[in-house]
Amino acid sequence: MKKHHYSIALTMICLLLGIIIGVQYNTVKKQRISTENQRLSELTLALKQAQEERDALKQKNETLESTIKEYQEGTYHSSDQELEQLRSFAGLTVVTGSGVCVTLNDSSTNNGGDRNAYLVHAEDLLSVVNELNAAGAEAVSINGQRYVGKSAISCAGSIVMVNGMRVAAPFEILAVGDADVLQSALKFPGGVVDSLSPWGIEITIHKETAVTVPAYTQTALFKDLAINIAEEEE
Repeated sequence: MKKHHYSIALTMICLLLGIIIGVQYNTVKKQRISTENQRLSELTLALKQAQEERDALKQKNETLESTIKEYQEGTYHSSDQELEQLRSFAGLTVVTGSGVCVTLNDSSTNNGGDRNAYLVHAEDLLSVVNELNAAGAEAVSINGQRYVGKSAISCAGSIVMVNGMRVAAPFEILAVGDADVLQSALKFPGGVVDSLSPWGIEITIHKETAVTVPAYTQTALFKDLAINIAEEEE
């Protein structure tokens, strides 16, 4: 009789353990899905903020573009110093100096969830670039593409486009400026590094004594400007 009672008790304990394990599994699964959805929501918000900052930069460039147009039409007269400043503002010159090298790579985490949540997206690159610009970067490039006010960073799935050119992870972002200030801007508590770390996104920041950022050469407007300036200098 006692043996029968023990069997019933053991059965009840096993059943209870099974229920507890099932509940825990469902809870963990729901938390993971919720976390991934949070990541996608954060990306959407970051994209909106980055687009607003990009639009603000475009407005600041209107005066420069007006000057460029006047220059192309031959109605604007400037000194050699002004020409050099114009070239610099337009991103038509190679810039070399101290700065930082930032590398971002996709997460190696694979827990069966939404893989897109663990990839480096255009919004992440925009967040890094915006922080660098806000910290006073003189020039910025992404995988060899110069980032200026007219630049566009977009993505479709795992494909990222910068200035209309396809780039892929790992992403190398070079920035010329005060290396200490640039690094601090990215590592600021609650900043870019903190927001990407929970997703396993690999991000490294190195201060460099010599960083070379290439010139911007994508649009016909800027190409024509470069030719005109070169002709006048001759």
